Amino acid sequence: MGQQRSEVILSATLNNIGIVLDRTRHAANIGAVCRVMKNLGFSNLHMVNPTEYGHLAAIRMIRGAEDILENAAISPGFSEAVGDYHIAFATSHRMKQGESLGIAAAAREIAALARGNRVAVVFGSEKYGLAREDLDRCGKVLAIPVDPAFPSINLAQAVAMVCLEVRLCLDGKPDIESAERKIKLPIARRARFYEEMGALFAELNMGAPSVTEKVKDIFDRANLDAREQNLFYGLIKEVRRLKRN
Repeated sequence: MGQQRSEVILSATLNNIGIVLDRTRHAANIGAVCRVMKNLGFSNLHMVNPTEYGHLAAIRMIRGAEDILENAAISPGFSEAVGDYHIAFATSHRMKQGESLGIAAAAREIAALARGNRVAVVFGSEKYGLAREDLDRCGKVLAIPVDPAFPSINLAQAVAMVCLEVRLCLDGKPDIESAERKIKLPIARRARFYEEMGALFAELNMGAPSVTEKVKDIFDRANLDAREQNLFYGLIKEVRRLKRN
């Protein structure tokens, strides 16, 4: 009975993790990613404006993981792809100050957070990686250790490294306690709220990026639910009314 419960928890946790590929150019890479995901028990693939992924090169690389590709979600833009997730981990060489994690530490957080939250792990395009604005939309940055003399790494290999580390964290201890509270609002809803706050600060001549970023960090730590967020929306509306008068 205990083994069966552990398998159910493991499956539910893996189902909460999405692999997001941003503007992947080569069909063979998409096929290889599907196969890696299937090998390690991951099933949720989300692609942002990909190449023609039905190309024979992708199909040839899949070999038994066709369902991953067939069920993949496709979005025209990055914000639509990650909007329904609670938190996103970006893989990038562009380090985000104070938020960059080694692959092992990031895998532990992903494994823990996925117990109660939808977690996206984002991989940029082969040539350009992630755009700065898309990197900023992610809550964490995951750094894969590579030799500085040859930092370029194949997309499917990067996905394999991250997925394997997460799976190792989960195997044998699927009851791992979450490192953080359940995140109550998805990325898209939090982003709209931060845009409203930033616009209000600009109207009040308090719109320095550093101020907006600090307030964003405060609200991220507060982990507001929908009702609490609506209270602040009301406050924003009232401040604007008073300012007009």
